[in-house]
Amino acid sequence: KYFVTRDDPQWTFPVSVLIINVVCFVIVAVSYIYINIKARKTSKILKAAAGPTAQMVHKRNQKLQRRIAMIITTDFFCWVPFVTICLLHFTEVTNATSMYGLFSIVVLPINSVINPFLYSSMI
Repeated sequence: KYFVTRDDPQWTFPVSVLIINVVCFVIVAVSYIYINIKARKTSKILKAAAGPTAQMVHKRNQKLQRRIAMIITTDFFCWVPFVTICLLHFTEVTNATSMYGLFSIVVLPINSVINPFLYSSMI
């Protein structure tokens, strides 16, 4: 139960979980961005070098960069709206009770369905 209000005596648990979720998302995003930066530097160095190995590594780095961008984007679009709606509900800006089913049955599982494709070699 993430859609809680201040009146709920157990509101600290879901709010803590949401804050931890946001912190984890930021850590993962920063880590992937760091990997992306390193891959770009390697690609630039290898692009200057000639040969089939340099081209192969450059193409592999480009594929890695696309995958990283897709992982961060899908995580962002699945989790940030959920956290935002939870916080809006908690601060009583909106009553999001009717949206809970949509998020818990449709939006969040989409991320779980997409992740195996993103982490495999299919993309």
